[in-house]
Amino acid sequence: MAVGKSKTVLVVGKQPKEIAYLTKHLSIAGYSLLFARTGAGAIKATKEHAPDIVLLEIDLSDMEGVDVVRAIRENPVRAGTPIIAISAFPYMRIMCLDNGCNGFIQKPIRALDLLTQLRKLTKV
Repeated sequence: MAVGKSKTVLVVGKQPKEIAYLTKHLSIAGYSLLFARTGAGAIKATKEHAPDIVLLEIDLSDMEGVDVVRAIRENPVRAGTPIIAISAFPYMRIMCLDNGCNGFIQKPIRALDLLTQLRKLTKV
């Protein structure tokens, strides 16, 4: 990563193995991390901590991921925050992109794909 302030990634998900995988690869790449397990937690963390980008599992326990995207987009201060959706289902790509996501990662998550999208969207 470039010299200077590291970018902060909000990781939103409920699967411990995926969280551990993301933590490992994002930490090695030099990103600072925040975590939320629910949609409500993601909305709150986005408001309070202003992450540079959000990695959002679409299948959450308390609400649909696209509803989280809408809530973030409705906040004028955070509306421009890049959001990458994560889902096991390839057909979700179009729905996510049509509903305000800037990128999409299909499970199983591959580190190279993830880091490529992160760097593109955070301009690192």
